[in-house]
Amino acid sequence: MHPQTARLGVAALDTYFSGHGWLFREQLTHDYGIDAHVEIVDGPYPSGKIIAFQIKSGPSFFKEETADAYVFRTDDKHIGYWLNHAMPVVIVLYHPDTKQLFWQVIAKDTAEATGKHWKVLVPKAHLLVEGDQSLPAFLALTQPEPYVRRLNRLRLDRHWIEKVAEGAEVKVQFDDWVNKSLPRFQLTITCDDESQEWPMVYGSGMSITALLDHYVPWADFALDHDAHSEGAKADWEAQCYSFGDSETGEVFYSQTFDEWYKPDEGIVPVSSNGEVESYSLVLTLNDLGNAFLTVDDYLAEGDDFEKDTFTLE
Repeated sequence: MHPQTARLGVAALDTYFSGHGWLFREQLTHDYGIDAHVEIVDGPYPSGKIIAFQIKSGPSFFKEETADAYVFRTDDKHIGYWLNHAMPVVIVLYHPDTKQLFWQVIAKDTAEATGKHWKVLVPKAHLLVEGDQSLPAFLALTQPEPYVRRLNRLRLDRHWIEKVAEGAEVKVQFDDWVNKSLPRFQLTITCDDESQEWPMVYGSGMSITALLDHYVPWADFALDHDAHSEGAKADWEAQCYSFGDSETGEVFYSQTFDEWYKPDEGIVPVSSNGEVESYSLVLTLNDLGNAFLTVDDYLAEGDDFEKDTFTLE
């Protein structure tokens, strides 16, 4: 598959779910056989219910078909991985010519053994259509218990948790529309040239602290002093301007910026225009973040005892 063709399928699925307010996360560090995760948004917050997606793009995936379905073929390794996954797994076929997306859940009753390989029938009726007609089918997928769902959300954030643990400067940025009757926020997490954006969420009485605790429970937050200092310069110029020399173009102030500027602390805006307050916060790992890395590393390690021992029933 040409890389550009593969990207078309990912982008199309992203557009579909993001357009309905669900949280689409392409795998930054690719999981085996999983291209993206989608978190169901129910009300003001993401629900913690996550679906894993394998996306196949190109006309070649539509060449074999029956009257009612397209035939997707795969191997033992992939089927075994998908059937044992902690999340529901959905295969999506994208046709770049028709711009259509077809889907099917990978399950014991949809995967059929063909000897050495497997096939999954992707119904032609399972077409992702405009509006929310297709969403109820995803809402109905069996989800693990809340304990596992919360663990899965931490696993999805592991890429960013590791960045913070390695000493990289990871930031969360968002705007607060202060004059809106219904609070709304859209968070972006960034590091160097990487970024990930959550969809806009709305919620009556939703506080910034509650928002951060929900989205990034594994981190503590400190003010981004560079952004705050930069945002304060406009206020300094307005308050301390004295006069400008028309001949030289030099501008004079009653105080230098360093004399005038008094850094804030905590979760405060780095800039404000009266309509929107903008925030930029630097992340550090809290106890949960550090503990998760330890536990996740343990769970991911192979166990020689399990491999080399057995019991007699």
